[in-house]
Amino acid sequence: MTDSIDQSSIYDRNERELSSLGWLFLISVILHVLTALAQSVLAQKGIGLSIEMNLIVSELSMLVPSLIYILAGNLNFREDLGFRPIKAGTFFMCILLAVLVTPVASFVNALSQLFVDNTMLRMSDSLLEGSNLAVMLLGALYGPICEEFVFRGVFNNRYGVYTGPLRAAFISALFFGLAHMNVNQAAYTFVLGFILALINDAAGSIYPSMIIHACINGANLSFLFASAAASRALGNGADFAAEAASAINKDILYVLIGVTLAAAIVCGALAIPCVIWIGEHEMGHDRLRRILCAAYEKKRWLTFPCVIAILFILFIMFGLNPVLSLVKNQV
Repeated sequence: MTDSIDQSSIYDRNERELSSLGWLFLISVILHVLTALAQSVLAQKGIGLSIEMNLIVSELSMLVPSLIYILAGNLNFREDLGFRPIKAGTFFMCILLAVLVTPVASFVNALSQLFVDNTMLRMSDSLLEGSNLAVMLLGALYGPICEEFVFRGVFNNRYGVYTGPLRAAFISALFFGLAHMNVNQAAYTFVLGFILALINDAAGSIYPSMIIHACINGANLSFLFASAAASRALGNGADFAAEAASAINKDILYVLIGVTLAAAIVCGALAIPCVIWIGEHEMGHDRLRRILCAAYEKKRWLTFPCVIAILFILFIMFGLNPVLSLVKNQV
């Protein structure tokens, strides 16, 4: 009888946390959207924030709910969120993995541009308005740390307790992609988020994804700054995003898709033994196979707040602009 009561208590506690994680995602999304709206309203009133402040506030809107969740749940940073130290060899292997996973994300990014614009390219002019050093520090360190803390530290690790690592990697990657609220970034950040979650599982730590994410963002920002500097040196116009977008036609895009696909296949194949090596180097022989093949009870992770959050984001991605256009035409 006591065992039955204990099992029922554990089941109820598990169900409560799965529901709480759904509410956490919904609250984070709503706060993120409200923050963006507030920034837009302030800009219209002539009180626009600097790009540096916008980046800080945007990341905080996702980070703060997770910090409150951790404190309320009395979660341990090391045991529950994966803040375990890694070895020096793993650190350098993560830098190599950043190089190897970039073509995979680049292929998905290029493929998505058959249907939608490159969102980062549209944002590039605003990024170039700030201090290169400040934007680099915020985009390559602050941003990755905040995002990995939320999506791999909290969502991947906490869902992993109940659903297993593969399903948790999918869930956290889905949340990560949707949180960007546009098709272009959602596509490649979903793929990247899934890969990063598996690498973290292999290492038993959150630090690998932070390192890889920081390296990728740092490389992309460095390329942006260098390209903008070269464009200015050649005497081209100030609208860097428009110039870059006009240079990418369908023919160039098809070539880019082919090149990145070939690179993604080769680099993806090379990345697999690197991830296995990290698992063996950090946590012992065959760890990755054990955690991926272990049986987990089927848990319903797609709770009511999760569904509401996903539908809300999908409306923003696909339904908001048509609704705004309709209202504008009627007015």
